[in-house]
Amino acid sequence: MMDRLVVVVGVPPTVEERFGAAFARLASRQRVKPTVLSTYDPSLGYTDDYADVVYDKLVYKLKGHGSVSRKSLLANTNLIVLFLQKSDGSEAVLFGKFGVEALVTPMIVPHIADMPVDTRSQREHIVNKLIGDARFAIQHARRMLSMIYEELNQRENKTCLLLPPKTFGRGFRKVQDRVWAAATKREDAKRFAGGLKTLKVRKRRNGYDYYVGQGGLVYQSPSKAGSRHGLGPVWEDGHDPSCVMRGRLRFGVPYAPHFHYDCQMPPNWHRKFPGCHEQLRLPRHRTHANVAPNDGVR
Repeated sequence: MMDRLVVVVGVPPTVEERFGAAFARLASRQRVKPTVLSTYDPSLGYTDDYADVVYDKLVYKLKGHGSVSRKSLLANTNLIVLFLQKSDGSEAVLFGKFGVEALVTPMIVPHIADMPVDTRSQREHIVNKLIGDARFAIQHARRMLSMIYEELNQRENKTCLLLPPKTFGRGFRKVQDRVWAAATKREDAKRFAGGLKTLKVRKRRNGYDYYVGQGGLVYQSPSKAGSRHGLGPVWEDGHDPSCVMRGRLRFGVPYAPHFHYDCQMPPNWHRKFPGCHEQLRLPRHRTHANVAPNDGVR
C-alpha cells in the first residue's frame, strides 16, 4: 500500500484551523495523508526563504516516517505538494524547490486575497472554496502519479523522467516544464504520458535511442537484469536532504534506488560533474561514470 503524503502550502492564516479540520476529512475520503500544513499571507508572493522552511518541515516529518531499511526508504511513498496558486507567478519558487522529488499542483481559488474574513460565514466560504478545489487537485494528482509510476517502473530504460537534472542540463528543464504544465492545467494523464514520448529531448539515433545531455554525454541505462551499482543515500550519510529525497522519489513517485545511467566519456570530455550536493571531477583515466537520477556520481 502506497502512502500518499500531502504537503499543503499557502493556506491563509485566518482560516488555518477550519481548513485543517476540513482537509483532514477530505484526506480521509481521498486516501491521502496530510503531512505538513503551512500558512502564508495570500496577498504576498512565495519566497525562497519560505520554501526552505516548508522543505525543512517536510524533511523532519519524513525522517520520523517509520523505521525502514536503507533499501526501503521512501519506497512506498507518494509525495504531493498542494499549493494555493498566486497571480504573480511566484509559484515558480515552489516548483524550483520541490518540483523534482514531488508532484507540485495548485489549488485554484481566484482573488482569495480580496475575500473578506471578518465573519465566521466569510471564513467558511473561503475554506469551502479551498477544499472544493483541493478535492479536484488531489484526484488529478492521483491519476498523474499512477501514470508516472508506470513510466518510472515499467519504462525506466526509456523514459525521460529519470534523467539527472543538473548533470543532464537544459534538456531536463523541458521535462520538468512538461510535468508542471500537466499538473497545473490538470491535463488528462494518458495524454500527458503520450506527450512524453514526443518531447523534444536530444537523443542519439544510431540504432539506440539514448538521451544526450550537455557536453554530448550519452545516458545509457542498464536493463533490470543488468549490473546496477550503488544505492541512493539515506539521512545518516551526510548528504543534503534533497540528495536523499531525489535519490528515492521523482515527481512524487518512488523509483528503484539503485537505478543509474552508464555515461561513456569521450577522451576530451572535461569530467566535471555537479554532483548531488557538491561538485566533483573524475580522474583523466576514467572512461565512464555511473550517474544516478539525483546527480550522484560514481
